[in-house]
Amino acid sequence: MKLTTRFLLILLGIAVLPLLLSVGWNIYQYNSSVVSYYELHRGLSSLSAVNVDEWFLTTNRSLAFLYEIENPLQAKKLDEARVIQQAARINSDIMSLSLLARDGKEQFFLQSDKVREKKSLASYAVELSSKARDSGIVTAGEVLCVKAQAYFPLAYPLIDGRVVVFHFSLDKLLGKITSQRTGSSGRVFISDGKGRPLPCQNMKDLDYKPEELKRVFKNGGRAGTLAKFVFSGRDFSGAYAAIAKLDWAAVSVQSEDELYGKQRKSILIFSLLAVAIFGVTMVVVFLISNRIIVPINNMVNGVKGFLRTQHLDQVIPQQGWPEIRVLVGILNRLMLELQAYRAFQLNQIVEEKGKAQALIDTISDGVLLVDDRGSLIYSNNMALKLLGIPKISPEVSVPRSVKSEAFFKVLTEMLALKEKYLRSEVDVPASTETATLAKSYRIISNQFLLATLKRPGRVIIIRDITSEKEIEKAKEDFFHMITHDMRAPLSTMQGYTELLMKKIPASPSTDKYLKSMLYSSRRLRGMIDDILNTTKLERGNMTLQLDSIDAEALIIRVNENHEPVAGPKGIKLSTEAPATKILFTGDPVLLERVITNLMGNSLKFTPSGGKIILSTWESAEEVFFAVADTGPGIPENKRKEIFEKYSQMEEHKSQGFGLGLAMCEMTVALHKGKIWVESEVGKGSKFIFTVSKSMTVAPPAVPSPS
Repeated sequence: MKLTTRFLLILLGIAVLPLLLSVGWNIYQYNSSVVSYYELHRGLSSLSAVNVDEWFLTTNRSLAFLYEIENPLQAKKLDEARVIQQAARINSDIMSLSLLARDGKEQFFLQSDKVREKKSLASYAVELSSKARDSGIVTAGEVLCVKAQAYFPLAYPLIDGRVVVFHFSLDKLLGKITSQRTGSSGRVFISDGKGRPLPCQNMKDLDYKPEELKRVFKNGGRAGTLAKFVFSGRDFSGAYAAIAKLDWAAVSVQSEDELYGKQRKSILIFSLLAVAIFGVTMVVVFLISNRIIVPINNMVNGVKGFLRTQHLDQVIPQQGWPEIRVLVGILNRLMLELQAYRAFQLNQIVEEKGKAQALIDTISDGVLLVDDRGSLIYSNNMALKLLGIPKISPEVSVPRSVKSEAFFKVLTEMLALKEKYLRSEVDVPASTETATLAKSYRIISNQFLLATLKRPGRVIIIRDITSEKEIEKAKEDFFHMITHDMRAPLSTMQGYTELLMKKIPASPSTDKYLKSMLYSSRRLRGMIDDILNTTKLERGNMTLQLDSIDAEALIIRVNENHEPVAGPKGIKLSTEAPATKILFTGDPVLLERVITNLMGNSLKFTPSGGKIILSTWESAEEVFFAVADTGPGIPENKRKEIFEKYSQMEEHKSQGFGLGLAMCEMTVALHKGKIWVESEVGKGSKFIFTVSKSMTVAPPAVPSPS
């Protein structure tokens, strides 16, 4: 996207967007108001229709007295005049009542003094009475408006052929309905089925064509809305509701100018303002583009050209406002200095590359760089010689081009793995003039990200560890020889100590010294056993002496053996017995040695006042043992390393050979279990190991018959 376009969009967003939001909000408010206004007028029209329906029901109930007049089971002669007069007094809406004989002559007439018309109202309903007599059903006539009074005519035919003509007053009903106003132009009126307003209603400024309103009634159903309906040349909106008992409708309308004219004007004004601001924004953008945007584009293009060629062929022209021209000058100077600095850096890089090349070529290790596809990026001469690759070329790849079978196999396995750091060892036969020897190599591989290709590669180091292996073997042989030579005198010392404990009379001082001597001799014997057991376990020569073991008795025995050391150090030893007796099969000597090693480590590192807890429990397939202490804890990055042979934490290098936990791990593995540590630095450690319940004692051999 061009800078001019972005600048225009930003200005439009700042200036026009608020106005557009205002227009949108006004439109939303307008739509909400329209819905609200229509709901209001629906309510008014429905309420008015209900009022008319209730009035009509009341009128019908007032005609109940006619049943007495026409009841054929009447026992005695009824005074009809008295009944009619009494009914007229009860219903104040009856303004006129006339009883007409079969021939149309008036037998009885009663008219309220509230009627301004002196002439009988029945004279206006001659045609209505004839229609009711002929049809035999109650017939309502058109509303009569005489001297500003509205009357509702109703003809009731009796069974003997006579007709009773009523005129009910509509003034109260129409006054109640027309009094419901909304705003200054809102009106409610009653129209008949032909769309005409009932007489005597105030229809000032509400002239309309009845046929158009009738068409709305016909198309809209029993209730609906009016939109843009023209009254006296103005647009009105509203609603209507049909009156159930009569062919009438209640109509509620209000001028659209009053309803939402102001909102329409507000929307129009905001829209025009948005268009005007958009035009001003366009003018501003194009006026200042030559002063800001063109110089900035020149700077961008100049910098891109410099980055592409690393050389400033032509300075950027100084254009625009003074501040922009100063910025262009600074940028030109900066690129010139970068050009000079790059030339200096290239010389330095060439020199440093030569030094690094000389260093890598002189080391005794083989070094290779390969990408994620195995293509050879770099290799020193030693690596090429070891792998049998004549020289670096685009066709060379690892491990496909490796000539040595041993190296080919191990490199194939390593490059197939996704781990970041890999380490492996391999023995490679090396032929000399006199014999063929095996040389040991350690291969270390680590991932790195190629800065140019943005994909991972690997650095591979091949180191000759033949001498290290020989030294390690000599060290193990030395340990093995010492341990064998130390066993005899140590057994003598241990035996005489046990003999002295039996011969010398017991006393606190002698018991303390002798127990300490016995514990130390046993500890030294255990260290010797660890060395011998580790050697056997590594070589696969260890044979388990399986027997039935009581788990609780085992941890109690180890706990008692270490009491002489724990007491003087102020460390509390305890055991947690299982809920039920646990019996399993294993090598009792080796497993006791595992728990003893874990207990010995805890005693070394638990401070005075601490505590050590031995516990055991079982699951369906395994027996668990745990040694928990309140020592300093083990960091997370050391929790796997401590189980390696000769591995110790740096602060404990002077405390033993580092074989105890390695022997424990191999012993537990021989029992088809596993060992791990749970620890929190500063709060202690908990070593846990398992023994499989699947271990079984081989049945004794049955002697063959002689």
